[in-house]
Amino acid sequence: MHEGPEISTTPAVPPQRVPTHDTAPTAATGPAPDPAPPAEAAAPTASVAAPTPPAPAASSALALDPALAPATDSALVADPALALAADAPPATDTAHASPADVAPAEAAPDPEAAIAPEAAVAVGDGGILASAGGPVGNPGEALPVAPVAESDGGVGPRAGHRIRHWVLAGAVVVVLIGGFVVFKPDASPEAAAVTATSALPAATVTSVAPATPYDKAVAVLDAQTAALVKGDENGWLGAVDAKLKVKYKSLYQNLRGLGVTGLHYEPGIGQPVKGDATAVSMRVDLVYCFSDDMCPKAPSNEWEKAPRIEQKLTMKPVGGKYVISAIGAAPKPDFHQPTPWESGDLTFAQGKRVVVAAGAGEQKYLRTVLPVAEKAAAVADHYAALNGTPQKRYRIFLASEKQWKTWYGGENDKWAIGLAMPLNKRGIDVILRMADMDDSVTLSTTVQHELGHLVTLTGAFRFDAAEDTWLSEGIAEYIGWKPRAAARSLRRYSVQWQLSRSALKTMVPVEPSASAPARAGDAFYGLSHLAVDCMAHKYGEPKLFAFVKLVLTEDNDLDQAARDAYGVPFKTVDKACVPWIKNQV
Repeated sequence: MHEGPEISTTPAVPPQRVPTHDTAPTAATGPAPDPAPPAEAAAPTASVAAPTPPAPAASSALALDPALAPATDSALVADPALALAADAPPATDTAHASPADVAPAEAAPDPEAAIAPEAAVAVGDGGILASAGGPVGNPGEALPVAPVAESDGGVGPRAGHRIRHWVLAGAVVVVLIGGFVVFKPDASPEAAAVTATSALPAATVTSVAPATPYDKAVAVLDAQTAALVKGDENGWLGAVDAKLKVKYKSLYQNLRGLGVTGLHYEPGIGQPVKGDATAVSMRVDLVYCFSDDMCPKAPSNEWEKAPRIEQKLTMKPVGGKYVISAIGAAPKPDFHQPTPWESGDLTFAQGKRVVVAAGAGEQKYLRTVLPVAEKAAAVADHYAALNGTPQKRYRIFLASEKQWKTWYGGENDKWAIGLAMPLNKRGIDVILRMADMDDSVTLSTTVQHELGHLVTLTGAFRFDAAEDTWLSEGIAEYIGWKPRAAARSLRRYSVQWQLSRSALKTMVPVEPSASAPARAGDAFYGLSHLAVDCMAHKYGEPKLFAFVKLVLTEDNDLDQAARDAYGVPFKTVDKACVPWIKNQV
C-alpha cells in the first residue's frame, strides 16, 4: 500500500463500437430485454468509459423499463439536432456506442432522448441560475425542466473507468477508477521568514522594530481570506491591484458558490523584487475547505490536511497598503492544479444535496443535470449511511472538452467521460465530460457511479489498487446501476463474450492488459459488478459494505475481510459465487 491523496474511478474501458456480428447475441440466444426497472506526484484521477454491447439489427433498440430512467421532471431536454434515430443503421466510427449499438437484435426499436443544450440560461433576481457564483435559487428549489418523452431504447452508459500509474519515491502507485491513490502531497511552504535582529540585553530594548514589508504583506493576505469567508467581497478585492480585480472577483464568486467554509494562505519565505525595494514576492499555499469534516483541526497525517493550491504572489505598496500586484504559477504546483474554480467563471445550480458548477460554455446543461444529480445523490446517501461515510454535500463540475483536458491536470484518455477527484482524505469532486453525456442512461449511470466511488472511498488512506480494482469498480457499478441488477446492465453482453472465450474459475476477474480488446475492459467491469452482486445476494448489503470498507479503506486482505464481514474465508465466498455468476449470464 502507498501513502497519499487521490481517487480515481475505473480503468479505461473504451466505449468502442460493437464488435463484429459473431459476438452479438441473436434472437435465439441473446438475453431477453430487461423486464425490471432499472508528496510530489502527479494527481490521480477517476474516470468512466462506456460499456460495449452487441451488434444489433439496424432498427433495433434495447427496451429499458421507463422506471430505470430519470423521472419526467428531471428528463433530458430534447433537441432534434442531437436526437438519436431509432431506425438508423449503426454508425461506422469506433468512438461511443449509439443506442442501436447496444441493443440486442430482438428488442423493439425506440428512439433515445438526447441531452440538448438549453437555448438560454435565465439569470436575475430570484433566478435559479447565476454566473460565477451568483444566486441560483434557494437550496432544494427544483429547477424547471422541459419534459420530454423518455425513451425505452437502451443506450449503454459510457460508465467505464481508468487506471493511472504514478511514481512516488521510487514506488509505483496505481490509481484506480474511483479509488484513492495514497501518496504524500507537497509539503506546505517554509515557515514565514522573520527579519533577524541583533541580540540586545533585555533592558536596552525600548520599542518593537517596525514591521517588515513581508510582515505587512502577510497581514493583508490574512485579512483578505477572512473577508471571503465572511462574504465581504470588497474586503477580498481590496487586497489586489486594479489589473487583477476581474480575476479575483471570479475566484471570490466561484469559492462562495461552492460553499467554502475555510480559506487561508500559508506563505513561504519572502523574496526581494528586483528594482523595487518595497515589494516582496513569496510562494504561498492557498488552503481551502468546503466542509468542516474535510479539514480537521488536528490532522494526523499529510493526507488528512486541508486541500490547497500553490501560487507565487508579488505584493507591493499602493496608497500606503500592500496589495497583490502579480500572481504566477508556482515552481512546483500542487497536483490538483488547475482546479475548476481557479480557471475562469463558473455558473451554479443548487439542489438539496448537490451543487452543480458549469464551466464556461456548459451552462446550458445545468437544468438537465441537476435533477439527475439529485436523484443519484439520494441513492448515494443510502449507501453512504450504510458505509458510515455521510456526505455534507456533493460537488459536480460540468466540463467542456478544453476544460476536461486541463482541470486537475487534464484527462487525456479519449474514452473517459467521468472523473472522481479526491482533494484529500474526506473531500472528493466529480467532473463530467459533457460532450459525451448524450443520453439519459449515460448521464444517470455515470453520475451515480462516480458518487458511488465517493461514498465508498471517503476516508481511505491506504488503497491497494493493483489487487482491489475489481472491488472498487464493482461496488461503484453496483451503486451506479441501481436499481438494475448486474445481470441486467448493458455490460452483460461483453460478459457473455468474455465467458465464451475463457472459463470462469474465480469471481475475481483479471484486469485486462493495455493491448487487450476494448470489449475485454467492458467485461472486466461487468464481471466485477456480478461479483459484488453475488456477495450482496448471498450475505446482504450490510455485510457486503462491511467487507468493502475493510478492504478499500482499512487495507485488509480479502480473506481477513471475508472472515470478519461474512464469517467465512474468502475461498468459500469465491466458490459459491462462481456458479452464481454463470447462472446470471
